[in-house]
Amino acid sequence: MCAQPSRVIMFLAVAAALSTVAPRPARATLDEPTHDALLKLEAVLEMADLSDDLWPSWDISETPFVLLSRDSTCYLVNHPRPPVYFERVREDTDLRTHLYAAAARDVPTAGDCVLEDVPTGVLEAWRAGGEMLPLAFEAGFRAHCSSLCEDRMAPIELLSGYPVDAWNLVLADIECRLLHRAVNAPDDSLDICVREFASVRRHRRLRMGGRYAEFERRIEFTEGIPAYLAERCRREAGPYVGGRYGRRLRESLGTPGALDRCFPESPGLDWYRAERFRWTGAVICSMMDRYLPDWKEVARSDCVDAFEILWREVKGALPLASVVLERYGYEDLVASMTTTIEQSKSDAERMFESIVRTEGRTFSVATHLLASGEVRFDPTEVHKVDEHREVNTGLFKVEYSGGTHVYVTGIPVAIVLGDDEFDYRTLVVELPEEYSIVMDGVELDATDGVYEFMRSLEVTAPGFEVVAASGTIMVGERGATFVLHR
Repeated sequence: MCAQPSRVIMFLAVAAALSTVAPRPARATLDEPTHDALLKLEAVLEMADLSDDLWPSWDISETPFVLLSRDSTCYLVNHPRPPVYFERVREDTDLRTHLYAAAARDVPTAGDCVLEDVPTGVLEAWRAGGEMLPLAFEAGFRAHCSSLCEDRMAPIELLSGYPVDAWNLVLADIECRLLHRAVNAPDDSLDICVREFASVRRHRRLRMGGRYAEFERRIEFTEGIPAYLAERCRREAGPYVGGRYGRRLRESLGTPGALDRCFPESPGLDWYRAERFRWTGAVICSMMDRYLPDWKEVARSDCVDAFEILWREVKGALPLASVVLERYGYEDLVASMTTTIEQSKSDAERMFESIVRTEGRTFSVATHLLASGEVRFDPTEVHKVDEHREVNTGLFKVEYSGGTHVYVTGIPVAIVLGDDEFDYRTLVVELPEEYSIVMDGVELDATDGVYEFMRSLEVTAPGFEVVAASGTIMVGERGATFVLHR
């Protein structure tokens, strides 16, 4: 996690609120939704046969879970080594499992949860109660993947750079139409439908670039496969449901058909968010059940997403993407989408793009490797685009330890943000006509290339100043990027 910078803000006062901390529960009274969810979870843990049939060599009965209640208490079930901050719950209930509890503030429930080096599924009692079986299988499988493919489950940082150009939006929409066609294809046309989908997806990803393609692959692996298993569970769990709480589980299967969310009737401009690739990943898994029934063995052994396995199979013989796209009226769709995008942009977004997509050159300063710092700016000069992008048109200063700093005064700076509004990752300004770059005491004649500075960097231009101790400079056709190390 990134350290939080000090929040020294001109013209803005920040008030701090104190909250009381409840003691850890040694004895708990379970509310009805939490009690019901725990009973259902206990029954899910008896469904080892279903988990093995859905995914090779997976036994859900060995999976620990954390259940989060509305009163911010976390209940731990089926864990081999409960952490010391969990206390055994003394409660007269019909639960057969040993139950442990801790305050939610003590439990890392955001993202993948690992307790005592054991990946642990996370469920919310108020959400899981009505759909316990599929949601528990989804959360449990995520924990299972974490133990097998730890590196693959790590999140990839994307922030605001994902391309939302008209061509990428249209290609992705056509891609989904091709995927829908392949999923519903009769056996005699399945192969050509699959290959046409693979051809257009590969065309889009090559044009988009490796970093963004990796983002999609990561989402389709970490979110798509668990979503696929949840849907399989909804459709196929009926014969496996039995035991003491069979009726409870039959009532918590939810409604099949969530995969339809991959194919919205009216695609919007936010299709590229993680939810989109969660569902395309799930649908590709369903398609692969017909096309390459043994794909799960490869996914498990190689820790790869379903499309990567498909690509290995079909890449030698694909139809031309241009031929497929022409059939869907690609050029007309791009023209229409271009108009839609332009009409939807806010003034702040137009301002941001005028800087980062200028026809001229830019200075880009990457600060994400630096520790916490202090920031000074005028909040009335901040123009928000979204949670990860903004433009500052006034005084803007960020100061880090050891004298490292970035000052921008009187010229607009496009800012890419990380986890919160003070987590500055990248600062971009249009390249002024006159500037000076002094690296380790020597003025740099900035021809294209990569340069390392080990002791000092000073960049000065009208309204712009960077001082740093070490880092890398990358100079190219579009300008210069400064990656500050300290």
